[in-house]
Amino acid sequence: MRRLLVYLWAPFANLLWYTHTVVMATLSLLVWPFDRTGEMQHWCARWWCRLVAWSIFARIHVHGTEHVRPDRPYVYMANHASLIDTPALFAYLPYQFRIMAKRSLFWVPFMGWHLATAGHFPIDRGNPRKTATSLRNVIEGVKGGKSLAVFPEGTRTPDGHLQEFQSGAFKIALRAGVPIVPVSIRGTYALLPKTTLAPRPGRVDVVVGEPIETAGYTEKTLPELMARTRAAIE
Repeated sequence: MRRLLVYLWAPFANLLWYTHTVVMATLSLLVWPFDRTGEMQHWCARWWCRLVAWSIFARIHVHGTEHVRPDRPYVYMANHASLIDTPALFAYLPYQFRIMAKRSLFWVPFMGWHLATAGHFPIDRGNPRKTATSLRNVIEGVKGGKSLAVFPEGTRTPDGHLQEFQSGAFKIALRAGVPIVPVSIRGTYALLPKTTLAPRPGRVDVVVGEPIETAGYTEKTLPELMARTRAAIE
């Protein structure tokens, strides 16, 4: 019976997801000319994602926010098991951050317009030279005080287990000279795995770990930094 209710609610949940996107992205665009700090647009993103979570009956709890400070940039690194991971981060991490996304997403109506005006980082993936330029812009942005949230696995896990990490995000943290904050997201795979678009209700825990300083690491010791971060997330 519960599975039947999940599939009956799924079309409405997905419709609400798009509705929340249109409404909150429009509000983000309206406040953009008056938002020099980015706080108002990030507030829109936060409530946008909370509405998404509520519409699929995801109960998200965050732990460990005392480990991060508002006056210091970080690179947040989280495991990636579900489409719900991004709403979970935006909804409940306590301070502003930006994400990286392929440039084509910045042209998607409403969502892309928000990404562009709120200062998120477009990445050109088709041309190595443009990709390098995009990554330099990310590094400069993080050096300038913008925190970044990434999924070092690169894509959602197909089976719920943590995948191998890619090195790109670690190089950004290293070159920007900022700490890495490991974030463990628990429960999202059970709610919405990669194999379905029918979200299930349930509890999600977002656990913010202690920052890992990148000072002292080099390109040669990058594997050690990656292993330490992975162990913290696991």
